[in-house]
Amino acid sequence: MPEDSWNSGILSALESLSSTLPSGDKSPSQQQVESNTSVQSSDDASYISWLRSAKSQLDELSLKVQSANWGPLSSTPTTPEAVGSSADDSQSSYVDSLKLPILAQIESLQLLINSHIDGARVACNDALQGMLPEQIQIPWITESARICIDPELHPEMLQSATVRMGHGICGQEADFQQKRARHMRNDFAGFIGVSAASVDERDIPIIGVAGSGGGFRAMVSTIGYYRAMHISGFARCITYDAAVSGSSWAVAALHTYANGSPFRVLDNVREAMRQSMFSTTNLMNFVKSNDAIAKRVFVDMAAKYLLLISGKLVQRAAPPDSNDQHMISSADDSGTARRWSVVVYETVFKLLQQGHGLAENWFLDYYRRQGTISDDTPTPSTVSELADVTKGAIDTIPMPQLSIVDLYGALLFKHLIVQHNPALDDSGAAELSLDPKWTKLSAQRDAVDQGRLPMPIYTAVRHFIGSTDNDTLSTGRHGYQWFEFSPFEFGSIDHGAWIPAWAFGRPMIDGKGNTRVGEAHFGSIMGTVASAFCASVKAMIIEVYINIPTVLRFVVDPLLDWVEHDTEIAHIVPPYTLHNPFFRTQEKRSIENALQSELESEQLLSLMDAGLENNLPFTPLLRKDRSVDMIVCLDSSANIDIMPWFARAEAWAARHQVGRWPWGARPWASDPLRPSTAEVEMHRSMLSSTKQASKNAEGQLKDGNVRCVVFDRPLAPSPLRDNSPQTLSSVLQPPISVLYLPLLRNKGFRDPAFDPGTADFCDTFNDKWKPEQVDLLADLASFNFMQETERIRSAVRQAYERKRAYRLYVEDLEKQGKPVAQ
Repeated sequence: MPEDSWNSGILSALESLSSTLPSGDKSPSQQQVESNTSVQSSDDASYISWLRSAKSQLDELSLKVQSANWGPLSSTPTTPEAVGSSADDSQSSYVDSLKLPILAQIESLQLLINSHIDGARVACNDALQGMLPEQIQIPWITESARICIDPELHPEMLQSATVRMGHGICGQEADFQQKRARHMRNDFAGFIGVSAASVDERDIPIIGVAGSGGGFRAMVSTIGYYRAMHISGFARCITYDAAVSGSSWAVAALHTYANGSPFRVLDNVREAMRQSMFSTTNLMNFVKSNDAIAKRVFVDMAAKYLLLISGKLVQRAAPPDSNDQHMISSADDSGTARRWSVVVYETVFKLLQQGHGLAENWFLDYYRRQGTISDDTPTPSTVSELADVTKGAIDTIPMPQLSIVDLYGALLFKHLIVQHNPALDDSGAAELSLDPKWTKLSAQRDAVDQGRLPMPIYTAVRHFIGSTDNDTLSTGRHGYQWFEFSPFEFGSIDHGAWIPAWAFGRPMIDGKGNTRVGEAHFGSIMGTVASAFCASVKAMIIEVYINIPTVLRFVVDPLLDWVEHDTEIAHIVPPYTLHNPFFRTQEKRSIENALQSELESEQLLSLMDAGLENNLPFTPLLRKDRSVDMIVCLDSSANIDIMPWFARAEAWAARHQVGRWPWGARPWASDPLRPSTAEVEMHRSMLSSTKQASKNAEGQLKDGNVRCVVFDRPLAPSPLRDNSPQTLSSVLQPPISVLYLPLLRNKGFRDPAFDPGTADFCDTFNDKWKPEQVDLLADLASFNFMQETERIRSAVRQAYERKRAYRLYVEDLEKQGKPVAQ
């Protein structure tokens, strides 16, 4: 129970604390800056830390004073008149006489400490900002972030997105297939050597090219293959350009600035790859010399960073007193820039000096006092309004974190999509250009809608870790789930959940998204689909294991077996993370599916390089409603002859009842390196005839200088016959033809000794190539394709004839009134 002596002690302590604070409105740090003395980070750290500690103690003391049970005080004066209500009034007055001076002194000290905290932080930030290049200061970042809400570039901000459920293709893609067949009819007839009048568009085989991963090696070789396809006429017979990892960059270039021309891509690549994209010197020169382009390149990083902080403020801070104070304004506002500079400095200062949680409390307190959060705005015109309209979602969904993948994607976009035109003078510096449309995946739809170009498909995977009962704490079951990006849609192949491509990146709940923000930058997609460095620990170990002499592997194998499971589910580098657009969709659509339910229970979605599961994009081309008739595999993988890409594709086809897969197709007879249990069982189940066919194919590739192997019929019994209904149409429907073109040396090439599997400059992660090295690899890929043109032409003609015969047979049965199903 408080006594007068206790009260006096508190007041004395508060007065002592007040006397230790500098007088006036300026902190020591401000006085140092104004007297042109340097700001010492360690001194400021100690000073601000002490201020924060004092403020925290004062807050705690204030709460204790207000909540204390003062009760009847023994020192309360009592008189005969002090009875009844008058006694209560007297006691209340006496309590107030003790409490109020304490609370007033605490409040006065809090205001003074807050002033010094703000002053110290602003002063430190001013000193730091003066040492930073202009392009990484907050005003520049703010200008870049505003692009994400540019209504001219992002008219989709006016649209509300919804989730589409189903495993079939969307209506726009179905229309595209018809337009593409109509557009290619004459060229297709010319390629297979028949008259255009004899070709029914319904009989033209749907051909998908499957480009592999392999980093910059895969990108350059894929462009070389496409150049040969254009020369031969085969490129005008393709319906889909599917890609994994490195080949995705080639497809991206074809569908942005190159307008389908591999010749333009090669010209750009020769110039771009003269310099390393990871060079900080080159990066800063790019930013300083190409301000407008640089802001468009890094817009996603800038917006994500600012929105990340804004989201926390919207979620936790109080509403403003005035709706004209924005954290980021569309007009010039030095005060706004200054406030954001403070936030940046606090974040950096937190990481370097004070620990993880301190700065967040700093800027949250700061903005609570400043009142800089605006009310919700249906369609944002400023970045602060963007934060406001996400309030409903952010209240229940955490903000995705910035990662190395964000930076990687921006650098890739700058390196490979920004067009590098040869210098017109002797300076040697390329002239750069960037059409804003290239920053958007949905803009690639323009040529696709007309049927003029194939539809690009970019792929990624999500690593699901859990158990059959969706216990997220259990890691007993894990696997990779496929996602795809096209100009029409983004979504999950395994789950059958889709959103419009222009809605990629925006928060969505309950199957819809009313948060109207611009489409995510295409650079983010480029980084995501090629983020091989996000691989599991096991995948990284395998890269080392490959180089261990075979005789020593028996020593390493037991150790790897012991840690197999743990290394499979561990990722050192976190993947790209975004708002899960399928969050809580099930609640609105009543979908009773455990796999679907698991996806829809997650607030964030993490995606990574699909090559971690299969380095060839069979999966999107095997979707049943896509009805692909031929897959042309351009395999530029490292260690090409020991990878289980065909076995994994066959396993996926079996799980998803894709009966047209050419069962038993294997271009290499070697056992997969440290295969999974399922892959071991599948390899054991292969018939002796199938193994012999694989040996024959491998012999042709290694010894016969063949550079295209065709699998157009089953080499093993279908695993679906015993557990799926069979119809006459499904039995007689021709199998998918798979053409396999591995990137191998060629005895007939102009440099027969050149081997892309051993040449140092062809390393997966080498990003700096000489123009002659680009030409050497591209020329080899083109030469390999041109050597096999007649084999490819024959396979296409056969696929056409089989599809035509099947259509005529079914039509004949229908005319006779005979049932097609058995």
